[in-house]
Amino acid sequence: MERFYNLFESIYSYYNSVYTYLTDINEGKYIEFTLDAILSDKEGKRLIIETIYHYGVMLLLLDRLIPAIARERIITCYIRYSGSSQSSHSTSVAKLCKDTGYSYNKASKIEVIPEKYPAKYYARFKLDQKLVESLINTMKDDDIYDMVTVYGN
Repeated sequence: MERFYNLFESIYSYYNSVYTYLTDINEGKYIEFTLDAILSDKEGKRLIIETIYHYGVMLLLLDRLIPAIARERIITCYIRYSGSSQSSHSTSVAKLCKDTGYSYNKASKIEVIPEKYPAKYYARFKLDQKLVESLINTMKDDDIYDMVTVYGN
């Protein structure tokens, strides 16, 4: 039970760290770095895009591999077992793991996808819309992995 809760809390901590870092960049707390400077750097561009991608993958895998009812019960049991003072992020972790409406049955391979999924799921913990649009445009317009020579015209 504790290991699962630590998994949930780790996903929230990952989001929180990324969000704090990106907010600090936008507010100008780092003298050497701006969002435009990072996106103009080849490695910086890749890292920011992959960081956001990994967050999305973690959420989708969490939703697919651990059913919502199990997540909710694990959180409830953990908080009752350890006490509410054990984790300062328990409310945010509960919000992260709340039911999305998505379900997948491994035996029958039936997948139920609710309307506007996964956009509603991602919206629980938002990232800067301007940043997301900028990253999408960068992926669309630039060759971030230098693979043009492999595929040619």
